[in-house]
Amino acid sequence: MAIPRRSLLLLCSVVLAGVAFSDTAARRSDSVCSADGAVQLLRLDEANGSFAIAVAANADLYNLPQGIRRVVVRIEVDSSASETLLDIRDGTLVLVPRFSVAAGRSVPTDRPAWHSEQAWAEGEPSSEGRVGLSALTILDALVNYLKRSSHFPGLQEVVFVGRGTTAGLVERHGMRPQAAPSFRIRHVGARQRLAQYAAQALPVHFTVPVGDGHTGHAVAQHVGQ
Repeated sequence: MAIPRRSLLLLCSVVLAGVAFSDTAARRSDSVCSADGAVQLLRLDEANGSFAIAVAANADLYNLPQGIRRVVVRIEVDSSASETLLDIRDGTLVLVPRFSVAAGRSVPTDRPAWHSEQAWAEGEPSSEGRVGLSALTILDALVNYLKRSSHFPGLQEVVFVGRGTTAGLVERHGMRPQAAPSFRIRHVGARQRLAQYAAQALPVHFTVPVGDGHTGHAVAQHVGQ
């Protein structure tokens, strides 16, 4: 029996709408960019090879803006609770590493994960995914990433900030020997507020040029959470 023309057109419209919806949903699942900040997957290097860790940031790590002279690294147990503070303040790049807790979930082999928040906050090595990495080793790798002059040619200062249970971790990292970088490194305990350092940010502003030289050479990619 022949299908009426009107019914055929309606059927085609429904199919096309479903395809468009599926494509949009797939694109959204690949990225979590929002007004509150973006969680991105940053690939870092350490003595035994590379690994990846999720990082909330106030700039696109695919296409870094010019004029970054200060980086504030916030170490927090509940890193998702303060994403609304990921705004740009006078040339300061804010990074919030997300140390993963496996909680029975499957973890990619290149991403370190721990059995509890207390485990990584106390400096224990990762037990899932990429095993054997401590939060201190990851912070060392992050410092080495920030030393890349091609990415951060004008960087003058890096501030590590610990809050609550992570204050001790930040203090321990401050006692680790670091190869002398071209920028100053500071470690701030729980009693000192991040706002002090944001307010003291150097008087420069981000500008993102079209066709930035970092495009195509980024070490980060957006990931859904």
